[in-house]
Amino acid sequence: MKPTRAGASAHGKMATALFALVFSLLATSCSTVNVRTEKGILTRESLKSAKILRNLGERDGPNLASVSERCICLLRDAKRNESFGARDNASFGYLKAAVEARKMLVGEEAAVGSTEEKKLIDLHNHALAKFAEIWSQDPRRNGPGPYRFSLHGEKFEIKQSPNSDYDSHFFDRAVATESIKGKGVIDKHRKGFGASLVGVREQRPERAEELARFPKRGMHLPVSLTIDCIETVEDTQVISVALLDPVQRQSVNVGGRNYPLAADFSAPVELILKGRNEVICGLEGFFDAKDRIKESGIFLMEPYDPDRIPVILTHGLISVPIIWRDIIPEFLSEPEIAKRYQFMAFTYPSSFPIPESAQLFRQELAALRETYDPDGNDPLSNNIVAMGHSMGGVLTHLLVADIEDRLWNEVSDVPLDELPISSEAKQEFRDLVYFEPDKAVSRAVFLSTPHGGAEMATLSVVDVVSKLVRFPSDVIVTTLSTTADLLDPASGVQVDGLKMDMTKPTTSVQSLRPDSPVSVALTTSPCKPGVKYHSIIGDRGKGDTPDSSDGVVEYWSSHVPGAESELIVPTGHTTYTHEIAIADLKRILRLHVGL
Repeated sequence: MKPTRAGASAHGKMATALFALVFSLLATSCSTVNVRTEKGILTRESLKSAKILRNLGERDGPNLASVSERCICLLRDAKRNESFGARDNASFGYLKAAVEARKMLVGEEAAVGSTEEKKLIDLHNHALAKFAEIWSQDPRRNGPGPYRFSLHGEKFEIKQSPNSDYDSHFFDRAVATESIKGKGVIDKHRKGFGASLVGVREQRPERAEELARFPKRGMHLPVSLTIDCIETVEDTQVISVALLDPVQRQSVNVGGRNYPLAADFSAPVELILKGRNEVICGLEGFFDAKDRIKESGIFLMEPYDPDRIPVILTHGLISVPIIWRDIIPEFLSEPEIAKRYQFMAFTYPSSFPIPESAQLFRQELAALRETYDPDGNDPLSNNIVAMGHSMGGVLTHLLVADIEDRLWNEVSDVPLDELPISSEAKQEFRDLVYFEPDKAVSRAVFLSTPHGGAEMATLSVVDVVSKLVRFPSDVIVTTLSTTADLLDPASGVQVDGLKMDMTKPTTSVQSLRPDSPVSVALTTSPCKPGVKYHSIIGDRGKGDTPDSSDGVVEYWSSHVPGAESELIVPTGHTTYTHEIAIADLKRILRLHVGL
């Protein structure tokens, strides 16, 4: 049956309104992280550096020319072996070329900043990175060692340096960052000495407990491989290699000379987000809450450190942790920030009513402490910085707000214990509306946050959106409750004492109405004593604050009295992408530790 013209017009208006709502909430977030691996680039760059060195040697010194020619032969040989499938001989050929370059760099003491020094470092780094890629997948690496091989009549032994930050078996594979060509993530790297790699520790059944707090694709970390020293023991050259953490180490000593430690802080993010589209993931997380709840929680980005301050990042409505893809490399590339902080992300089905998501956040924090800090001695239990964007800022605010009974008073005119509902229902309500501020969050940052709600949430199309959401069986789409006995099963009449109509489906979007219980309670509740908080707010470059809006949230709703700082950024709702906002986040983190 064809719809009438009037019906078709109504459907068209509804679709247009729905599109406008989704588009506004997503703002400019519509990028896919595209990543490809360029094969052959490491060998090509190694040969290029070796040939330049040979030309320099022909002009300035026979020793350099001789070593360079030897490296060219080693690299060509290694390339040929690799193409024929002799990957073991290929890997050792690349390692030998790196050894030759390092010996030349140390022995000749090339002038600092000279072309010779730069090309020796390039040759060393590229050849060593190629060795790491092949060797990381060699079955012999799984043995206890030592690892011995011979090449062109010379004997070699590889061993792990005591200076190494990671055990040689920790990562399942290594990917040279030079070969990673990505789009969708900011480029943050540090030039220097060493093979810049992404170390990958995969999710496996035997690691289920260890990696429970890491993404499905496993742990991806920036790693730098260096040759710590080369010794001759009898007739064997012993090569000590070190896997270093460039987040915590900024330099390396090579033959008495300090160099920056080479690293790429964007490449791990690119690999772990490969092929992910922010919009698609955000929409899936909103509409398919039933599946997304299985992937919810607080996730780590590196092994837990009991000494560093946790920074917990929370995304907003129709969003996912992908939004932090530029901020993480920015933070990690700042030595004074990286050595003091560790970064985590909270993700949740963004269609969940806000009290449900806030409760999940509290539960996840408790579980995180039980796993990593059961004694409560770490910053995880006494010094957290929480940052949230949009609705994530509301969840962050709920961690530090002293709500007391204000949320319940917006729900009911009578005390909870006097409601004519079961004890189980009362406990469920109590868990959602009565909670203390988190004891550990000492500083909060709100980015484009609708503390007082958003007018957009009052659109009638929001009810249509709510009906499309797939919730888990134990979460009903109401503002606060998941229990059926709030209604008289015979008459459908709502329980006396409740101020809202519990029969209407409600998602997080309705929870963001300016007149919703959460919005009213949050704007009337003070933050816990001692907590410091900051606001970063967009005005779309119009300069019309306090009458401004970021296109989704109005200034009056983003503004929180008593903030230690408030920054107006000339951008829309995605303030976290703006360079001025990112610089302010860095400032806040430095301020927090007294820098």
